[in-house]
Amino acid sequence: MTSPAILGQLLKPYGLHLRGVLDLTQEEISTYEFDAGQHQNNEFVASIALVGNIGSSFWAEFTGSPEYQDGRADPLDRWSRRIAQSVAEQCDAIAIFPFEGPPYYPFQQWAKRAETIYQSPIGLLIHPDYGLWHAYRFGLLLPRAAPRAQADSPMESPCLSCQTQPCLHTCPVDAFSANGYDVEKCASYLKQTPEALCHQQGCQARNACPVGEDYRYETPQHLFHLRAFLKSMGSVSKSMGSVSIDIWRIWPQQALWSKINRY
Repeated sequence: MTSPAILGQLLKPYGLHLRGVLDLTQEEISTYEFDAGQHQNNEFVASIALVGNIGSSFWAEFTGSPEYQDGRADPLDRWSRRIAQSVAEQCDAIAIFPFEGPPYYPFQQWAKRAETIYQSPIGLLIHPDYGLWHAYRFGLLLPRAAPRAQADSPMESPCLSCQTQPCLHTCPVDAFSANGYDVEKCASYLKQTPEALCHQQGCQARNACPVGEDYRYETPQHLFHLRAFLKSMGSVSKSMGSVSIDIWRIWPQQALWSKINRY
C-alpha cells in the first residue's frame, strides 16, 4: 500500500496535493461497481485518496502542458486524466474523476469525510485555511484500508463566525441567496454583460470571501475556471430550460455539484 507521504511525492511535480483519504462503505463500493468491471484490480477496492489543487499550485504545470496549448476542448479534464493515470500506475490504484458520469461520483461528500471542510453559503466547499481557493481533480481507488496521515485537530467552519457573509451580498445580480443559486440569472448576466467585473476579476461572490486570501487564484486561472464554469452551466441550463432552481438542494444527485467544486 502506498503511504500518504509517497503519494504526496508522486503528486508534487504536478503541483497537486493529497487532500485526504477515506475508507469506502460497502454500499458505495456496490453502487458505483468498484468491485467489478473497469474498477476491478488485482485486489478489491477498499478506499479512495482525493487529489486536488490548493490555490494556484498546479497552474504553472497545467499551462505548460500540451492539453492547455492544443486548443482542443476540456484541457483541464484531459490534463487531469493523463496525470491521474500516470500516478495510478505507480501506486497500484485506479483513477476516477468528478467529470465522469452520469452517475457522478459524490466527490463533495467524500471530501467532507476526508478532511476538515464545509459547505459555504454559496455552495462551494470552504476550507478553514484555503477558503474557497481549492478544488478536487481526481480520486485514486486503492486496495485495502488506507493508511492515514496524522490528523489535524478539527476546526469549525469559518462561515459560522462570519457575521456579514459578503459572499451573499456581492454578486451584481444577486444570484446567490440563503435559498440557493439562480444559475440562469448568473449565466444570462455573464453572457449579456461582457464589461462585467466578473470577466476581469472572476466571480465577485467568491472574491468577497475573506478566508484564505493567501491562496487566492491567480487572475488568469480564476478567469479560466469562470469561462469553463459558464460553458458547462450553459449546457446544463439549456437542458433544464428556463426554470430557476434551488441548486444546493438537488446538487448531491446532479452533475452540478461535481462541476462547481472542480473550479
